[in-house]
Amino acid sequence: MGGGRLVVPLAPPQRRHRPSPWTRVSHRSSFLHLVALATLCASTLALCALLGTTSGPTRLGQRVVSARAGVGGSGAAVRAGYLEKLVDAAPSTVKVSPGSKFSVIIEPRVDSGREFLGRFLSENEDWVRNLLQSKGAVLIRGFDVPTAKDFNNVLPMQLGSDTKKGLLFDIIYKTIIASVFTLFRDLGNIDPGRRMDMGAGGRIQVLAPPSDCIQGPHQESLTLATRLSQRYIAFHCETQPQTRGETAIFDTHAAYEDLDDDLRRLLTTHCWNFRDVNGKPTNDLIPCVVAHDDHQKPCIQVYAFGEMGEMAAEVAREVLDRDNLQPDPYLYGVTSFTLRNKETGAEREMTMDERRRLMKALYKSSELCAWRKNDILLLDNVSVAHGRMDGRGPRKINFCGICDYLFDINKYPSVRDDSSVELTARA
Repeated sequence: MGGGRLVVPLAPPQRRHRPSPWTRVSHRSSFLHLVALATLCASTLALCALLGTTSGPTRLGQRVVSARAGVGGSGAAVRAGYLEKLVDAAPSTVKVSPGSKFSVIIEPRVDSGREFLGRFLSENEDWVRNLLQSKGAVLIRGFDVPTAKDFNNVLPMQLGSDTKKGLLFDIIYKTIIASVFTLFRDLGNIDPGRRMDMGAGGRIQVLAPPSDCIQGPHQESLTLATRLSQRYIAFHCETQPQTRGETAIFDTHAAYEDLDDDLRRLLTTHCWNFRDVNGKPTNDLIPCVVAHDDHQKPCIQVYAFGEMGEMAAEVAREVLDRDNLQPDPYLYGVTSFTLRNKETGAEREMTMDERRRLMKALYKSSELCAWRKNDILLLDNVSVAHGRMDGRGPRKINFCGICDYLFDINKYPSVRDDSSVELTARA
């Protein structure tokens, strides 16, 4: 990856034990929970009303594409040709270079100032979005973006000229994010080292510092069909980690291609039915695999916390050769799950062997973003999963979502692993 190398091998940190998982659920501050939940519901209903739609029961499998269509052979060549054209169309004011199979690096040619970067992202947002959907990860490196407030100011609320919905939607989004964060924090579902930076624009979160505990691969807010409108997500390095402290990013299409046939069939015919910290099913069923905007490539949807988080840490120790890794003890809203068949509604447990093979395919299709100060990492929140890695030192990573207020993962075509297909464009 040349000068933009993302993986930096460093000496492993010493083991530090953390509390056991599933011990963090608290029943304190019940009044705050109710206030946060009421605010969230009111904000969500207001957003739905403005959009002219309300969220009904989850409907899966309405559109179907073949897992074989547009994936191998000529399909891969088409995607490669499209990406080459995108890179060739890059504005002359920046340098675009490959980072890996599913990432690309943007660096300044003439101006590294934050004002220039803000204008660049605003004036070229369709190009950036297309590049992000095609590659999955875009690392913006070498610009002067020292603080969370600067990060907020250069980053658009939405990405794409056809997604603009106005200031009122942005205000509602920030209210929802703050409400969800408050609810999860007071329930003990979020690492207490993670916090909202309300002085940086109302949407920026400061992520927890690294330790031996890692997060398993996940798409942000995956347990909600709308993902809180976070179609894309962004990270910013304000303070570079002392040791390790990377963010793992996972190519979920490559992982899908690496699965055994039986596991591929299982995921394409089932959806996740998550259970919350009280053991109750969450509101939305989430497809295990969807056909992505980029030439309908199948992408795994995953949320490796709780039970799956333990398996993720076990596999990560093996694949990444870091024997100090421990699972994140915080649940982020989920303890367990079952798999529900899309056609019959029958539910089944995912075996330990199936979980291991899924996590292994994901970690084999991952890379580690080794942070430098001022880095901004943009991720496609459908085709790329992410997770915090281990580390030491005063790392400060800021985070926020980039919105598509019409986003609903259940509007994406389902994937069927056979040659009989019905190709329908995404609504």
